[in-house]
Amino acid sequence: MALHRPLYTLAGGALAVLLACGGGLAYVKLRTGPLEERLVREVGELSRTSYARPSHVSPSVPGSFARHLEPLLEPVLQLYQEQQKSQGGAARGQPCRDVADGKLPTSALTQGCEQALEQARPLLARVLLATHAEVGGLPERLGALAPLTPARANGRFALMYVVHLAALETRVRLSHGQASAALDVCLDALALSRELELGGGMEGQLLSATGHGVLYHPCADALDAAPLERKRLAISQLARLADGYAPFSVTLRQESVLLQLVHFRPLLSAQTLARLPAGSQDIVPPELLGLAPPDDNALTARRAWWQLVEGFDALTAAADLPTGARRRAFALLELGTLSLHGPDVVTYGEYAERLDLRRLQHDALLTLAEVDLARAERGHWPDSPPRHKDSSFVLEPLGPTEARLRPCARAYAAQGLRVTADLARQPGP
Repeated sequence: MALHRPLYTLAGGALAVLLACGGGLAYVKLRTGPLEERLVREVGELSRTSYARPSHVSPSVPGSFARHLEPLLEPVLQLYQEQQKSQGGAARGQPCRDVADGKLPTSALTQGCEQALEQARPLLARVLLATHAEVGGLPERLGALAPLTPARANGRFALMYVVHLAALETRVRLSHGQASAALDVCLDALALSRELELGGGMEGQLLSATGHGVLYHPCADALDAAPLERKRLAISQLARLADGYAPFSVTLRQESVLLQLVHFRPLLSAQTLARLPAGSQDIVPPELLGLAPPDDNALTARRAWWQLVEGFDALTAAADLPTGARRRAFALLELGTLSLHGPDVVTYGEYAERLDLRRLQHDALLTLAEVDLARAERGHWPDSPPRHKDSSFVLEPLGPTEARLRPCARAYAAQGLRVTADLARQPGP
């Protein structure tokens, strides 16, 4: 028996080492000091971010979009609130949307739609002019670190209402034969929808994608109707707009920071709170803080914080991969079920798909103008349209002066566009 004692001793020592290592790892994983340091750093970086995106016009207007928009926010909000009161139910606004989308002719516009657009025109023009600023980004009170109040949400929705008005204005100008003017409105409105995501966090990026969808068909028809030289300029404008879109990874990082401030504020020390940029400590209004259920288990909360951060880190690492690779990476993360407290992989995967659709629509607008120019230069439709990095299309001639631009991906079949050849080179109206 004496011979076995060293084995027992060795086994017991190994078990003690394992327990010590496991306990040490658990201690490290439950220490939130590194998370607090990182959060302070990332909130500071987010609060100092400037959005030097390419302007879609040249020359651009000095200053920032935020500065030019700030004095217009209250009138825009008032316009939106008046529309909400007068519209009553969503169905009453449907004819306006159907006309903007091209499903109904402008002759089908109701008196209410016409009056709303007429009343909004001066303000609409000023908001669209603000998109000509040399620097982008939302005003601070609408940004990612603004308090989560109805005022912030309503301000963003009010800008989306302006996007809807711009889509309708594009249709009206087209019906009056003002193709170049219609295209000007449409491109400014695309720039406005882009501004919603520059500093707007995840909500802003999804609103931006929605705005692009609202403008897709009116912009396509304005591009198709515009004279050749205006199309040439529009191609460079669309390219500059695309260069300024925020990567999904950047938005996911902002989302992670926001959720940490919302859910784990009680774990922040007084010293950490004091180091956060002014205003970011109050992102959750006091009346909402009291609604959060008390968590008596501090260890669970600390573990949840680590899991949330690690989950977003994994999503962020795969966010900007090509679509197929990103889907596979997200699927693996979903199978691994990051954790009970980590981000919902399926939901963020769906968000990424919405941005894929926005990218395809933008590429389709570019391609429409490119094939129209090629048709004018060669006298016949090109055998195949230009291929863009993230999208490919098939051009189906329907006759000598008309063709159909169809996405290669069957999932996007509904995004096809009609192209009409430019037979005359005279400047349009």
